[in-house]
Amino acid sequence: MHPIRTIKRVVAGALSAGATLLIAACYGPMEPDYELARGTVDVPAEAPSGLQVQVCAKLQQSGDLCTTVWDGQYDLRVFESALDDAQLHGYELCAGDTGGVLVGQCVDIPPDSGITTRNFTLELAPEK
Repeated sequence: MHPIRTIKRVVAGALSAGATLLIAACYGPMEPDYELARGTVDVPAEAPSGLQVQVCAKLQQSGDLCTTVWDGQYDLRVFESALDDAQLHGYELCAGDTGGVLVGQCVDIPPDSGITTRNFTLELAPEK
């Protein structure tokens, strides 16, 4: 029997468990997310670069939940409570930019729709 090796293993196990508890205490329990909607957003080629394009789900009880469009693609993920809200009441799915350079588009998604695939084609807003 090797008492020093056994003590090293016990100490290493205790340190590992302590690190796990510390991380859990700092960040809290992780809630899984669920896919609500996905698709593409096309913007005109003449649109200024650096636009922040978003897709948002406007939910009755959970409020607005948004995701940023990257490389023309979006994947809107929500927590279980928001997914339940969407399935129970439906929601409005909208695409647009945060600066108002593009004309936003919205579509109503009825209750019990499951994962929605919706592609948007946005246009430049008319100049004032």
